[in-house]
Amino acid sequence: MSQVGSAPAMANEEATTSPQASVEDKANRVFLDFMTKVAQYDELVDAGKRALMMFHQELEHFRRPKLLTESGAISEIVKSNLSDRMRSYLEAGCTHHNENIQNMNKLHSCQEKLNDHISKAKLLLEELHILEEDDEQQSGDLLDKAVSCASVMVLVHNMLKLDYTMQEKIVKALCIKTTSSELEGYCQMWDLRPYIDDNVIQLAWQFVS
Repeated sequence: MSQVGSAPAMANEEATTSPQASVEDKANRVFLDFMTKVAQYDELVDAGKRALMMFHQELEHFRRPKLLTESGAISEIVKSNLSDRMRSYLEAGCTHHNENIQNMNKLHSCQEKLNDHISKAKLLLEELHILEEDDEQQSGDLLDKAVSCASVMVLVHNMLKLDYTMQEKIVKALCIKTTSSELEGYCQMWDLRPYIDDNVIQLAWQFVS
């Protein structure tokens, strides 16, 4: 008897789940996945910024100017402490060989991290593109929210593609001959992220339910 009574209830429950509600639920899940990957991309950008700043720091340290032994105070210090170690240091151009090797290793490590960032960011953008296409298919129905989500996803994805392209160009341009002013500009642009509109990103997060 209880089984017979439960059948209409189940039928009513299924009836209440309209096709539009199902489409909206799927659109919400796709959009949440999309924004989760956007957050992951932002974390990658922060890690890349740290690697770029470290590259800048190590390169400046590597090519720091020689000790000005002609300077009055420094000249007196050198003359009063002209040991074999000091003489070797001056003959080497006021640098330590081991220190130079460490600098080069750190520079290489920073470049590897930046290249890894570019690879991971590219993969995330490809995943975002797939989710964007999935959401566009869902928005074919007459659901205002689904259409709005799809539009926002297109905007965000396009911004991130431009942001990624900028970072890729910066990483490819890095070398030991990169000037200090160029490095400062690269760091500023990476931090500024001129192609990202914060208002659009904030709007996108408002759609997450």
